[in-house]
Amino acid sequence: MKQQTSFMLVLALLPALALAQGVTSLNGTVTDPSGAVIPNASITVQNEQTGAQREVKSDDAGRYAIPQLLPGVYQITAKAQGFADVTIPNVRLLVNVPTTVNIAFTKVGQVSEAVSVTAEAMQVNTTDATIGNAFGARPILQLPLEARNVVGLLALQPGVSFIGETQTNSRNGAVNGGKSDQANVTLDGVDVNDQQDRSAFTSVLRVTLDSVQEFRVTTTNANADTGRSSGAQIALITKSGTNDIHASLYEFHRNTVTTANSFFNNAASPAVARPKLIRNVFGASVGGPAKKNRLFYFFNYEGRRDAKESSVERVVPNADFRQGIMKYQRTDGSTATLTPADIRARDPLGIGVNPNVLRVLQSYPLPNTTSSGDGYNTAGFRFIAPRPLRWNTYITRWDFNPTDSGRHAFFFRGNLQNDRDISVPQFPGEPPNSVNLNNSKGLALGYNAVIRPTWTAAFRYGFTRQGVEASGTQTQSYVNFLSIDDRYGFTTTSRRLVPVHNFSGDFTYIRGAHTVQYGGSIRRVTNSRSSYANSFHSAQVRASRLRGSGAALDPADLNSRARDAFRTQVINLLGIISTGTANYNYDLAGNVQPVGSPVVRNFKLEENEMYVQDTWRVNRSLTVTAGLRYALNPPIYERDGVLVTLSPALGDWFDQRGGLALQGKPASQVTPVKYLRTIDAGALPLYPYHKKNFAPRLAVAYAPQSDGGWKRKLFGGPGATSIRAGWGMYYDAVGNSLILRADTGGYGLSTSIPTAGSLFDERTGPRYTGMFDLPASIVPPPPKFTFPALAPESFSYGGRVTNIDAKIRPPYTMNMNFSIGREFRSGLFVQVSYVGRLSRRSLAQTDPATPTNAVDPASGMSYFEAATMLARLANARTPVANVQRIPFWENLWTGTATLTPTQAAYQAFLRRAPDWSTALEDLDRFCDPACSKAGRNFFFDKQFASITTWRSIAGGSYHAMQWTIRQRFTKGVEGTFNYTYGRSIDLSSRAENDGTGPTFGFITNPWMPWLHKAVSDYDMTHQWNANWVVELPFGKGRRWMGRGGWLDAVFGGWQISGLYRQTTGMPISVGNGRFWPTNYQWQGYATPIGPVPGVKTTKNAPSIAGTGGPNVFADPAKALAAFDFTMPGGIGSRNTIRGDGYFTIDTGVSKRFRMPYSEKHSLQVRWESFNLTNSVRFDVSSLSLNIGNQGTFGRYSDVLTQPRVMQFGMRYEF
Repeated sequence: MKQQTSFMLVLALLPALALAQGVTSLNGTVTDPSGAVIPNASITVQNEQTGAQREVKSDDAGRYAIPQLLPGVYQITAKAQGFADVTIPNVRLLVNVPTTVNIAFTKVGQVSEAVSVTAEAMQVNTTDATIGNAFGARPILQLPLEARNVVGLLALQPGVSFIGETQTNSRNGAVNGGKSDQANVTLDGVDVNDQQDRSAFTSVLRVTLDSVQEFRVTTTNANADTGRSSGAQIALITKSGTNDIHASLYEFHRNTVTTANSFFNNAASPAVARPKLIRNVFGASVGGPAKKNRLFYFFNYEGRRDAKESSVERVVPNADFRQGIMKYQRTDGSTATLTPADIRARDPLGIGVNPNVLRVLQSYPLPNTTSSGDGYNTAGFRFIAPRPLRWNTYITRWDFNPTDSGRHAFFFRGNLQNDRDISVPQFPGEPPNSVNLNNSKGLALGYNAVIRPTWTAAFRYGFTRQGVEASGTQTQSYVNFLSIDDRYGFTTTSRRLVPVHNFSGDFTYIRGAHTVQYGGSIRRVTNSRSSYANSFHSAQVRASRLRGSGAALDPADLNSRARDAFRTQVINLLGIISTGTANYNYDLAGNVQPVGSPVVRNFKLEENEMYVQDTWRVNRSLTVTAGLRYALNPPIYERDGVLVTLSPALGDWFDQRGGLALQGKPASQVTPVKYLRTIDAGALPLYPYHKKNFAPRLAVAYAPQSDGGWKRKLFGGPGATSIRAGWGMYYDAVGNSLILRADTGGYGLSTSIPTAGSLFDERTGPRYTGMFDLPASIVPPPPKFTFPALAPESFSYGGRVTNIDAKIRPPYTMNMNFSIGREFRSGLFVQVSYVGRLSRRSLAQTDPATPTNAVDPASGMSYFEAATMLARLANARTPVANVQRIPFWENLWTGTATLTPTQAAYQAFLRRAPDWSTALEDLDRFCDPACSKAGRNFFFDKQFASITTWRSIAGGSYHAMQWTIRQRFTKGVEGTFNYTYGRSIDLSSRAENDGTGPTFGFITNPWMPWLHKAVSDYDMTHQWNANWVVELPFGKGRRWMGRGGWLDAVFGGWQISGLYRQTTGMPISVGNGRFWPTNYQWQGYATPIGPVPGVKTTKNAPSIAGTGGPNVFADPAKALAAFDFTMPGGIGSRNTIRGDGYFTIDTGVSKRFRMPYSEKHSLQVRWESFNLTNSVRFDVSSLSLNIGNQGTFGRYSDVLTQPRVMQFGMRYEF
């Protein structure tokens, strides 16, 4: 059936295999001197660089339209009987930007008349409601860009969150409140997205500045002919050759001498030396005619060589701790010290500090900074390490025009890269943690055909093959410690080959006032992966996995908020191994692969899309564009059937658990979850076949004609003002990253078996003997290979399972916008817009196995209510005997000979406070001190302690005012300023490709997901960005000193360029410590209990423990006192704090020398500075905001902005 569907879709697209992306269009109205329309006028457009031309006739209403034009600079010639010819040169048509040029005949006669307009005329979009800036070749080549990376330009749009090119989490690259993995990137109309990781604004194929002719980013309300995903649509165009030979030779260099040291390197004691930075980016390009007006070529080679160092910080034991001496905070705030003898006295076995642990701790280097660590027993060690890099990029494009009429056009584009870069070591003198290789390559083929002047078709085929490898260092299983970085780099090796075949098409028919388009796209993606991530066993020294969490070792004077930090480090010193994970991988025959063998998978994905769209020019002022895009997307599958899904679907299973809870029935009655291979009968696919993805789009553009009077003063004349409104529905691109989550949770084929939680306590836990010595009691044996399979018992005692809901529904957004734009004299364009976005069924991670919020049928009281009552009593340290009866516990629980049911439950809560879910585990799993009347597992699931699951249950909204002020290149000046004032709200901000812990939006209480509603992680109230290129008015052809000669040689050819970015602060949440109020695996956030002090980033604020340093609070102790541990059922307060925003100014100063032997040859010398002011803005993601780690509360450990770097370049071109 799958093959039949694909075949039928291919047949449907055969009339029109090409895509509108990568091309542009031209339209307008032809009038006589009185303003009356002229029908049957001949309109010819000719590419000034290649000679290719197209001819059309105006219709009865004087309208003309020319679709499917390649971007470039054109000359328009209009002819009509009885009028002098009109010639309009230098009309620049930008990719995916519909351009309107109205033609007015001004003279009666037979003599041709040339009418000049500027090269980038018609900035006003009078056709649709798309919003986004286009960039031509001048700013692409002249703006200062870090490492000459075009990504830096793609983010120069309103509504785009940009916090630096080195940031890869979900905060970076979010567009208009959408998630950062929803951008869609095409190169010459062909898909070049990173199919698995989908990082924002990232092309799998490197796009060099010298190879880009232009690009456009559509940030909202893309038309039906584009808009594969719900995010920004980025269309890049590769340069082509022209009838003149053009070439360039360039070198850009940066070095250590002109590079500033980082803030934290300078703050270390002793200060860490400035990392070495020697970078050379060099290359050459050439383009020209192989045959004039027929065949054109373009070549570009670019290399990059880095001999650089990076600053690295690791958490290491301090001088006392490595001797077995530890510190903690007393209840009165003072610091206490425990000697090895004190620790031996507290050890129930009388062993004390583990000598094997000390040997490891003493092998670490001593700390030299307090920017990380807990402030008592650990600190930071900062060092510089080499990170050499070698990149090579090869790009070519060939264009062929077989006829003068331009009825047929072909092109070929090829890309190849060969990269090698080396990561930092774990500690100085050790091998690098990984060596990264990339040999991605791709090609594109295109064909455009003009069947008739009103009927065009096109074809695109793209093959893009991503090839990456990261070699790791791990060769065997190991034991690690919590809150201290691993002594060695246990990174794993992975390889990935992802070939993508992309067939796409477009068919355009013009009839009267209607331009009708129909087309589609087919993608076939294979992800061939080899990974060692689940190839070894592991074990951990971890207090929280012990029965009692190490509470028996607490000193009497231990500050309650310091319990987490104390227990972590005392268990580290004792070396009690509490948990581990055994990883076993099977082939389809049931054979267990040897430990250390790679896991090989071959995933397949099909995406099929089609659209229809009508652009209706109702009259000279009003244009309506309506369209419908439809996607038909089968689920991802594994080629050989090596994939496991769960039955029932986790969403259905969660609903069943919730239904039992509402009836007051035990969770143990839920239907057991089974693991099935996708090739087994009755198995569900990874997610449903999405067949109903219909996405309508509507746009209205009104351009007042305003020929005279007050209307002309207000609107600026015909075509100078456009009032636009748009609405569209857009589906998220899902699946490629989800496959990693499903594969790692594929019990039975790729099986991770945890040690049963709370299996050991301080007496029974095995002690550490060596880094590579895993106790047999920690590593369970491989389970029997059988399907259907049930999870082992250990999963219900602390096993963290990852999977996706097999009933995921396709997420979608509804985008809307309203804008008013006007072009003023001298090419100044101003636009103000409202941009809105409503997200529905967004993907978010949650836990369907979260203990239920059971309701007592007799009293109507829920668990969250009853548990909160006990938690408040426990926080007040109320004696057990004074606890009164609570109906919930009296009706559903049992007591003991001396305790009422309520008192029995309270005893567990008092013992575990504020770790409420662990208290519930004592009651529900261990019947300590009493069980429910229905037995064990009244709240907990009997199979799983936790299942981290992607589900389509979230949503959000975004509303913003956006301003764009753009100066077209006039008199040597070009620039754009963007401002956004907006608010983004959601339940979860994590993108599908972001698997880095709960910081970015894990929904800890799935029973009440609305509790997570808050500003998005990437919310920035204010955003500003600008770019400019200014040619100084001196020298030949300029306003001053224009005679040439030595004055021109000295004063002519100077240029200033720059980029400016600034945002207000980004939000972050205060963590709840290593205590779990609601969910068994995820802590959630702390709860404010009083006014939270205002944020004031202070570079040397006092610390609660240890020396001072950069802090988000001026008084961290006061801020800490404003938060407390969260109650049962709560999630705390999400995104309560706002830290630093982003700020940087990049500048370029250049001088162009014209060669004496030819005016067409020039040498440009450039000096560029990145972060010119060397401003420091700290990264909120690095904040220590865990109320269980008091010593460094509020402390920053990393920066958003990189230290100032200068770059020097030379560019010879003709």
